[in-house]
Amino acid sequence: METSHRPTLMLRCKVAVVGDACVGKSALVQLFHKGAFPKNYVMTSWVDFCVKQVNIPDTNAAVELYLFDCAGQSVFSTTEANIAYFDNVSAVMAVYDVSNKESFDSMRTWLSKVRSRRPPTAPPLPGVLVANKVDLRGDEDDFSTRGVITQKQGYQFAQAEGLEFFETSAVEQRQNEDPFHFIADQFYRKYQETVKLAEGAVADM
Repeated sequence: METSHRPTLMLRCKVAVVGDACVGKSALVQLFHKGAFPKNYVMTSWVDFCVKQVNIPDTNAAVELYLFDCAGQSVFSTTEANIAYFDNVSAVMAVYDVSNKESFDSMRTWLSKVRSRRPPTAPPLPGVLVANKVDLRGDEDDFSTRGVITQKQGYQFAQAEGLEFFETSAVEQRQNEDPFHFIADQFYRKYQETVKLAEGAVADM
């Protein structure tokens, strides 16, 4: 008897979540992983790790995101404490706080650290730039609020760095899952491209 059931294709994607302390990295990760905003803030002192499965719509595929939430306080960002966790990452999620210019300015440094672990011949590392705490910002360019980094600034930086741009509010649970789902979908699409290239190479033999 024939069946239409197809086994699930499980892909695994290692993601480095980086950014300065107190930008909301852990809140976003925990909210995505557990579905609830953490009640008590505990600063990440090293690296927190969790896994979350993302099903790819209209396919039999799922992507397990291996999320490495790296410490961001200055004592760690000025050392090589996290460097080993950047090896073999498939994507980066760089997070800043729209009310903290220093956290935005440090994005280039964080990205450089993660990318420094890539082999010279490896393709560019994909990922996302996340502007968190948009609840602290009023209308675009409204500096009477606590927001100091505009949407345009974030978008332009993301474009220059080859990243997808997202704005989130962990505390209001606004678009907080979008960056993770994008990474999973992008990883699946890259897998499909690799399979097609391999099949084409075999067909040409």
